[in-house]
Parts: sequence; C-alpha cells; structure tokens
Amino acid sequence: MLGDGTDVTDTSVFLSVGVALIAALVLGEVVDRAGEPVILGEILAGIALGTYMLGVIDPDGAFALLASIGAMLLLFDAGYEEIDLGKLEQSGASVVVVALLGVGVPAVAGFATGVVFGYDPTASAVLAIAFGVTSIGVSARMLFDVDRLHTQYALHIVGVAALAEVVGLTAFSLLVTQQAGASLFQYVRILALVAAFFAGVFVVYRLLIGRFARMLGGSNQPNSELIGIMGLLFLFGYAADAVGLDAILGGLVAGLIVGTDRRFRRAQIREGIVGIAYGVFIPLFFVSVGARLDPSALLQFDPFVATVVTAGVGAKVGGGYLGGRLVGHDHADALIVGIGLLPRAGAELIVATSALAAGIIDQRLFVAVLALVLVSVLTAPLLLTRAIRRADAST
Repeated sequence: MLGDGTDVTDTSVFLSVGVALIAALVLGEVVDRAGEPVILGEILAGIALGTYMLGVIDPDGAFALLASIGAMLLLFDAGYEEIDLGKLEQSGASVVVVALLGVGVPAVAGFATGVVFGYDPTASAVLAIAFGVTSIGVSARMLFDVDRLHTQYALHIVGVAALAEVVGLTAFSLLVTQQAGASLFQYVRILALVAAFFAGVFVVYRLLIGRFARMLGGSNQPNSELIGIMGLLFLFGYAADAVGLDAILGGLVAGLIVGTDRRFRRAQIREGIVGIAYGVFIPLFFVSVGARLDPSALLQFDPFVATVVTAGVGAKVGGGYLGGRLVGHDHADALIVGIGLLPRAGAELIVATSALAAGIIDQRLFVAVLALVLVSVLTAPLLLTRAIRRADAST
C-alpha cells in the first residue's frame, strides 16, 4: 500500500496460495497414510480448488508464476542432487533408443487415432504430439517421492521426458507456422532458436561455470553462491521459454550444470533451496496442474475420448517398456520406465490449448486430450508405486 492509498499488489493471490498449501498438506497426508505418493494428494487438491470445481484457484496470472518457479526448482534439485550429468552423457545413446519407442510409438498411435476418427493430418499431428510428450515435472516428482531418482531407469525416464518435451514443443511450433502459411525463413528461425539455446548451454557448461563458481567463491557477501545460482536458474528458465520451450527445462539444465562443479557441490547449495522449494513452491506447481484439469471430461462416454485415453495410456507404457527392454532393463525395471513416461500435464496442455485457440483442433479433440492428461496424472503415481514395490520384492 502506497502513501496515497493506491494498492499496487493483488493480495488475493495470498488467499489462493494459503488455501492451496493447506489443502495440499491435508490431502497429501491422507494419501501418504494410505500408502500412496504425496503428489497425488497435491493434484487432487488442485482439482478440488481449481477452475472447474470450487474456483478458489485461478491457475493463471500470479499463481501460475509461483507454480512455474516450483517446477523450475523441482527440476533444478533433480539435476543438481540426483542426476549425474556424466552418466547422462554416457547414457545418451540408450536415452535416444528408449525415446524412439517411448515417444515414437505413442506418437504414431496418436496420429493414427486421429486419422481413423476422421481428423485431418494437422489435427492428427496435434494428437500425435500429445501422445508422445511426457510431463517431466510429474515424472521427476513421482521418482523423488519414492526415492528412486538416482537409479538408471530414472535417468532414462527423465532424459526421455526432457527430449520428448523439446521435440514436441518444437514440432508444435513448426506445425503452427505451417498452418499460418509461413515462409522458409520462419521455419529455420524456430530451429535456430532451439539450437542457439543448447549451444548457449554448452558454452556455459564447458567454459563459464567454473569461472562463475570461482567468482562467487571470492565474494564476501553471505549466501553469494545461492544468490548467484538462483540467478542462473531464472536466466536459464527465461532462455528456454524465449525460444519456445518450457521454462522447466531451464531448471533441469541449470541443476545439471551446477552439479558438475565441485565448488558448488562443497557449498551445499541444496540446503538453502530444499526447505522453501518443497515447503511452498513445488506443492503449488502440482496444485496448479490439478487446477487446470476438468474432471467432467470423464463423465460422458464418447467413443473417441475413450479411444484416445486407452490408446494414449497403452501406447506410452508399452512403448516405454519396449524401449527399456531394448537397452537392457529387466521386465520389472522396463515396466517402471514405461509407467514413468506415462504422465502428461505441462506441454500437453500448452499444445492442446494453443491448438484449440488457433482453430487447428475442435472441442471434441481438446476434451479427449484433457481426459488423457487427467487419467495419466492420476494413475501414473499409483501404478509407479506398485511397479517399484514389485521390482523391490523380486530382488
């Protein structure tokens, strides 16, 4: 509040955040006591409080910004603490193999489903993208909740999810450009921006991160390492979003790079992040995921919607399973890979909403994608927990 009585802050977001956190805590406790992952309770809290039910939370505006910070912090922590960039580089070929099946099989199934139900190739391509991508944030949190982010199959899941999101969002940008009758230059520009982002990442990783760490190490300011790394996190998030990708990928990249420098590892940056991240921002991200979902998408039977959900779930789990087996996972771990790639929530909603607004898809296809997102985010944590328990019991 300024001296002239002008209110420059919309404090209604405080109410949304407070209610969201309490609801996430309560429902998270309920599902945890029932032996299920906490993420499920946070998503259910979002569904109850979101746009299509109580309307307490508007998942856009200021709340969306806070949720986005949570998503970036979640992936930063995964990259910094749990995923070894050296191992990820060594596993690059196997990640690509798993992606060819875990992304390629469902994408083909999605396109074929659209064609069979009479949609044109452009609308069917949107469905292919929705089938192929994976919510990297949901997958990483599921694995974190069951303390499996350090495993080889988790590395494959997160690597494939990141690759799928990059390919999916880039493909959608090209699709929209094609639909608008753009020139060759505009196609090249989209690809060049994505390439420039990863070129910049490589330069920071190979040439700058060590210098940055030494500079921060020589600072007399308290918490200089934490402040500098948070600055790097937000810059990477902005850069990823600016080239048409998702800011969450910037968080993952920042975590992976920071985790490679021994000075930052010694500084124990995670201690300064984990409390506020998992206590505030990360739960808000999953509440936001739930708040965007319309449960009524499942109330009326539509053969097309039912086919999209069934084929989307089956092709994703099946493709991921085959990919996992092909790179050497046993049956139990390959099934975990397939289930870990199942959830859709971020890029899928972006693609479906943008395609509907651009007139590329109709309301029926949009509802079908929403139903697939809803089923995948609610069933994946349950299925993953059971698959890991069976795998542990068999060893």
